[in-house]
Amino acid sequence: MSGRESGADPSFLCVHPHCELYGSDRTFLQSVRALKVRWPRAKITVLLTGKGPLYEAMREIVEDVRIDDMFVLRRSHFGPKLIFQLPRLASRIWKARRTMARYDVTYLNTVVVLDYMLASRLRRRPVLIHVHELPTGITAVVFSALLWLARAILIYISAATRNSYGWLKRKPAVIVWNGTQARAVLPRESAPGIVNLLLIGRFNAWKGQPLLLDALALLEPAERERLRVRLVGSVYAGQEHFKVAIEEKIAALDLSKTVELLGFDPNPDRYYAWADVVAVPSMEPEPFGLVAIEAMSASRAVIAADHGGLTEIVDDGVTGTLVTPGDATALRDAVRRYLADPALASTQGAAGLARFAAHFAEERYMAGIADAAQMVLDGALPSDLAAAPVSATSVA
Repeated sequence: MSGRESGADPSFLCVHPHCELYGSDRTFLQSVRALKVRWPRAKITVLLTGKGPLYEAMREIVEDVRIDDMFVLRRSHFGPKLIFQLPRLASRIWKARRTMARYDVTYLNTVVVLDYMLASRLRRRPVLIHVHELPTGITAVVFSALLWLARAILIYISAATRNSYGWLKRKPAVIVWNGTQARAVLPRESAPGIVNLLLIGRFNAWKGQPLLLDALALLEPAERERLRVRLVGSVYAGQEHFKVAIEEKIAALDLSKTVELLGFDPNPDRYYAWADVVAVPSMEPEPFGLVAIEAMSASRAVIAADHGGLTEIVDDGVTGTLVTPGDATALRDAVRRYLADPALASTQGAAGLARFAAHFAEERYMAGIADAAQMVLDGALPSDLAAAPVSATSVA
């Protein structure tokens, strides 16, 4: 157990395998802020993989932010190549164990911090592992095995994420929905008779930009004249082909007058101000769906794929529209509803704002994370978790 005396200020080690400001990065920032708010005098050390936007933002919250050569699990490790990395991994596990021993609570954000994940097995006190991943195939097997080995209390970002690790049902866990800051009421910028449709997301194989383009091509020309679409995002280095494919598809479907491509912006407020409706047509299940709650915080209606964590966010017909995943016709029909009744976006946006305030406000998320940390500090056993009061969470 930790050597912490009763009543003493706790110490936290917070580990994150990235340094940008995308979804899980921003969530990590909120988590560290939650610990700082709950325990203002706590010793908090943050480990990142490099200096980037997250490093600079984190320095505004805590003083001790370090760069660590942690062993981050990559797809390239899924195979024989991992054998050649075993000596380095063993060394990293031993170093991680020594580092963790100096803190009351270790908080690992995401499943891919392999050295710290495995080192938790060697620690007498459980750690917190924040599970953002909703994997499939061999990745699901690997992640499930790692979580089974870890001596940890798991924080899932949605029930959908929790259910994807079916054989870990007996692992102590809580569900804490992500949260985001409330936004000032954003006046709509669309012209009379025009519907502005926004999709924010990285250009990759599953965020659904090509599907949305297919849906737009199914609209009548007169309908497209009353629609403006912005696709906002960027690609990982080496994956520029995804953006090129979207550009080529826009040209091939003759959508250049309707669709505009814009680069990623870590502050998306101006895009939400422009939008009437926000689309999240993910081809694969989202672990949660941060864009959806951001849109709701801006009082915007949401069109979302009917799977994964999005089904826990969007109240179909009330705060937006759920559509069959991968179905361009269903997506077209959803867009067509807002074209036929532009006032629907305002009505659903208002309902979305109320739902956001009730379930997805940043303060509720931060309370849930701090309460989970309190459980570890109190030495809560798995049998105690069913009765543990955890703000803004549900106990799995």
